[in-house]
Amino acid sequence: MDLDEAVTELYAAPLEEFVAVRTRLAQAAGRPAAAEIKALRKPTVTAWLLNQLAREHTDVVATVDDLGRRMRAAQAAADMTALRELRPERDAVLRDCVAAVRDVAEEHGRSLSQAGADEVSATVIAALADVESQAALASGMLVKTLSYSGFGEVDIDDAVATRARLRVVTGGDDEGGDDAGGDDAGGDDEGGTDAADPDEHDLAASALARAEAEHARVTHEAQVRLQTAEAELAQATTELQDAEAALAAARERASAARQEARRRGRERDAAAKRVAEARRGSPRS
Repeated sequence: MDLDEAVTELYAAPLEEFVAVRTRLAQAAGRPAAAEIKALRKPTVTAWLLNQLAREHTDVVATVDDLGRRMRAAQAAADMTALRELRPERDAVLRDCVAAVRDVAEEHGRSLSQAGADEVSATVIAALADVESQAALASGMLVKTLSYSGFGEVDIDDAVATRARLRVVTGGDDEGGDDAGGDDAGGDDEGGTDAADPDEHDLAASALARAEAEHARVTHEAQVRLQTAEAELAQATTELQDAEAALAAARERASAARQEARRRGRERDAAAKRVAEARRGSPRS
């Protein structure tokens, strides 16, 4: 068994069986593959779910790839109209990916938390902006989720099991099967006029990532402000209810005290009247 076969089997295995499967594969492999297999890292829960998505729902990952190509092409051409028109599709793809990963989780007896859903969205945003991130997502061997800072390329060195086996799809049927860094990685175009300059792609990806990061930041801040306001409102409502209850209790105590004072006043007046009558009726010495 070579490393490619081991990676394919290992990252498709149930997450709870990862260590046991890795040990078995390493024992079955010869040197030096055994050492490489032992060094393969266990993925996070969300990364494992994305790996299963890449295996079980290739149509979803293909949709991300297609949209990413069109968004990067529009950005490279500075076609702001096209980018605006793609925004609803981009939002729909993010929702669909989160829903698909949630379905994958349920199919495997797991659940996707809100934090996990946010990680899925961040990974898809990175895949839309960066071609290597798309390849990492499609590879099915993520060990952690991806995020795009908005500048330069996404650092995927520690995000995939082995980058040497990462297949980077750069466009065109005859480029789709090339390994990253392979002899044919440059394609067969020989500098044709339709090919965008690498620097333009970098600038486009960077600009797109900055826009995505800003959108995510603004959305997050708005959510935080809303949650804070809701928490403050709930706290204020509780305090108001407590104050109203305390006021009602104080009013009841005050009313009871006034009634008691009036009762005692009446008793005092009655006692004074009896004393006065007793004095008037007693014989004088």
